[in-house]
Amino acid sequence: MARKSRPRRSAEQTRAEMVEAGLRMLQEHGLTIGLDNVTIEVTIEAACIEADVPRSSSHSAWGIDDDFMPQENFRRAVLKAWLLDRRGSMFADAAQEALEQLYARAGGDPSKSAIVRAAIQAAFFESSNTGDRAERGGGDFASTDMAIRFAIASQPLEDRDGDLVSWLEDGERSHRDDRVADSYKPFAELVGLTPKPELGEKAYVLMAIAVASLVEGIGLRQSILPELGLDQPISPAVDDGVPTLMIGACVEALLPVFFDSKDND
Repeated sequence: MARKSRPRRSAEQTRAEMVEAGLRMLQEHGLTIGLDNVTIEVTIEAACIEADVPRSSSHSAWGIDDDFMPQENFRRAVLKAWLLDRRGSMFADAAQEALEQLYARAGGDPSKSAIVRAAIQAAFFESSNTGDRAERGGGDFASTDMAIRFAIASQPLEDRDGDLVSWLEDGERSHRDDRVADSYKPFAELVGLTPKPELGEKAYVLMAIAVASLVEGIGLRQSILPELGLDQPISPAVDDGVPTLMIGACVEALLPVFFDSKDND
């Protein structure tokens, strides 16, 4: 039987498809963390198989530069893509879906508190190692993402890889700014919140950082000490049917620090 011919790819297409394959492998199983470094265990050979790319064209696509051989160029490209893309979001589609369902169940406008709880609950399950996301096999993202970022940030200053630090910084800014534009500003408008005058637009940035820190911190502790039940309600659902999780209680407590309410709800 004749071997099926592979499509012709440019060097740019080859690199892009191999990076996509490397990201899938990284999320599944390819991470080694040391005390002062981070190594991703993805290889050109494995990515060629995953992306159906000929080995000969893969090595020529990555080439050799003054500092790194093709294998290391490939690894660094995968790590750069991971740090810049931050494949996940605090609210993403899960929170929007939760809000739509809440409106449908309420038969009208639900209370501001119910909206906050529903959105934060969805964000927590989507962005941590708990709940439905983990059951769907997507629970490794948060732990891998945090491990990479903490490993890079914990490197001794004199030993830090300048490129990795730069990618980490750019990824953090991009992720934060995207969340402000796509989630926090629409969310504030939805529940009738305005930034405190002394903070102005900075209120959205501070809130994004605070919520991200809470989601990551509580999610990490839930994965280490599941008996704490941090993904379970800490108080019964009230009349609107939405329970309060630890993350929801924390976020609700933070809102008045950064925002004023247009009404008393």
